Amino acid sequence: MKQQNEYRAGVRAAREAYDNARVELFTSIRAALDHGVGISAIARDADFSREYIAKIRDGKGPRDAQPTNDQPET
Repeated sequence: MKQQNEYRAGVRAAREAYDNARVELFTSIRAALDHGVGISAIARDADFSREYIAKIRDGKGPRDAQPTNDQPET
């Protein structure tokens, strides 16, 4: 049972790291969009499609990609 708990702790830690990295990625994408970086360049850098970056720009992407109160909408 102890070994299972160690694996579960590893899964939880990895999930937390993933969630944090995802928030950081989408925050960076929003910042790049807000500062006029082109959709194609962002898509290449993030390894996403131009269409997905456009959805983020238009506020139709995932919830964690949406601007918060301290992030102005474009």
